[in-house]
Amino acid sequence: MTGNDGPDVAVALRALESDATRWTDAAAVLREAATVAVAQVLDPGTFSFAGREVAEAYEALRSLTATLLVEGADNFDAVAAALRESARAYAADEAAGAHRMGGADGGPR
Repeated sequence: MTGNDGPDVAVALRALESDATRWTDAAAVLREAATVAVAQVLDPGTFSFAGREVAEAYEALRSLTATLLVEGADNFDAVAAALRESARAYAADEAAGAHRMGGADGGPR
């Protein structure tokens, strides 16, 4: 830790951005998987050997999987946005605090 908190703050802000990027990347992976799941619609006749119930179960599972993947991606994007907003707010607070500290010794405000 340093005596003036400056470098530690910069490291923390970089860590927040790094984490946000990981969440964004994970969201992209989920979106790719969702795209694949959406495209896996099969004609019910494909299941003629097993019956209509199997075709319906497959479609319900495929649809649910695609929905959950999209929702997961949306949630991951929201986490990334929250991390970035936290970093922005923290940086703004630090800048305001530094500005106040600069004026504490009678210097310019």
